Amino acid sequence: MSEHLTEEEQIENLKRLWKEYGSTIIVSVAVATSGYFGWNFWQDQQQAKAEMASDFYEQLVTAAGEGDLADEAHRATIGHLAQQIKDVDKNSAYAAQAALYAAQAALSANDLETAKGQLSWVIDTSDSPALQEIARLRLARVLAAEGNYDKALSLVANQPASGFAAEQAEVRGDILRQNGDSAAALTAYQSAIEKVGPEQQQRQLVLQMKIDNLKPANNSEEPSA
Repeated sequence: MSEHLTEEEQIENLKRLWKEYGSTIIVSVAVATSGYFGWNFWQDQQQAKAEMASDFYEQLVTAAGEGDLADEAHRATIGHLAQQIKDVDKNSAYAAQAALYAAQAALSANDLETAKGQLSWVIDTSDSPALQEIARLRLARVLAAEGNYDKALSLVANQPASGFAAEQAEVRGDILRQNGDSAAALTAYQSAIEKVGPEQQQRQLVLQMKIDNLKPANNSEEPSA
């Protein structure tokens, strides 16, 4: 008996193996191929979205810098561009920054509802702690301007994002002062000035002015003899 399979036997074995495992091989190859091309397609889509969002954002920044926010049509352009960026890629930093621009434009016309909507959108949607914190502090100021002090203070009550401790304390102080609580406002301002870096001399001066303006209301003088 031959120790090696004849050519006919090898062919028969190959046929049998193909019959048993051929479909599995085909599916495996198809899955691998589709996965490769699917990944490349997804990457191409992400790149295209990022480029489109970047183009819209550049247009928005140019419009915000060159136009007059007192013009309703100009504010509408900023809002429209911000919405386009959101529609293209709502999770991008471009979208959050565009919403902040749109909120600022709305505030210039005292459109508090639109501003609140844009700022709330950043808080709820952005994955950037810094941009969320900026939106939260600005929203707190808007709510305070409406007289909604409790809700405004709730936005500045928790641990802030890294690097925003001084700013949060200052905003809290401003809200408390608006609400007539001078003692608590003074404490907040003192906390803020302690957290300001030594290189931020201008902010230190502003905070010191706020502190000095409140001190007479909190330090009663001894009556003269």
